[in-house]
Amino acid sequence: MNRLLTVKEVAALLQTSRVQVRRMIQSGELAALKVGREYRIPLAALEAFVQQSLA
Repeated sequence: MNRLLTVKEVAALLQTSRVQVRRMIQSGELAALKVGREYRIPLAALEAFVQQSLA
């Protein structure tokens, strides 16, 4: 099973704010799942985002 990260965890890994991570999710830049009221980002989606950003 793929690990799910919180918005806070992703913000820390990307060294950005939680608000910016939510903006990336809303714009479709970063894939995420909505679990209740919170977003969860699959680790594979974060890795894909980073690879795409580096290309």
